[in-house]
Amino acid sequence: MEENLEKIKKLAQSKDKENQDFSFFLRKCDHHTVDKHVHKLNQKYSIEYNCTSCGNCCKKLLLTLTKEEIKVIAEHLDISYQQFIKDYVEREAAGGFILNGPGCPFLENNKCSIYNCRPEICRSYPHLYKDNINHRLGNIIDNTFLCPIVYNIVEELKDELSYKYEAPVK
Repeated sequence: MEENLEKIKKLAQSKDKENQDFSFFLRKCDHHTVDKHVHKLNQKYSIEYNCTSCGNCCKKLLLTLTKEEIKVIAEHLDISYQQFIKDYVEREAAGGFILNGPGCPFLENNKCSIYNCRPEICRSYPHLYKDNINHRLGNIIDNTFLCPIVYNIVEELKDELSYKYEAPVK
């Protein structure tokens, strides 16, 4: 399993065209088959990898919270909803409120300081246990640049599905 974040970023960059092609390959596959393989690999790599040694998703991704999640976190922080909005929200967007960035303001030493009430998007990241992987391939391929679990799953999935990249002839 590759865990070095700089190496993963470089490898993902070098495989960007291949990974885009792989996403087209996956769209042609039976989605139940893809889900089954990804779920199995997700269990394997989620056990093998300690996310707190990385925290890259919390450092790099924009975090969108619902109004209900903000209320829960504000209560946990013992501040008002309005104070939370003032202190932590950059702007309102479709689907919720985007937190100030870059990075999550609740990440401390690669650990979540609001872990017990963290939002759903954080609890479920990198979302590979969910069904219908074929409908979220763009995000998954994008996440190969920053998440060791996603990078390693995509690489092993290529082998499991006997995918072979043929670079375009120039």
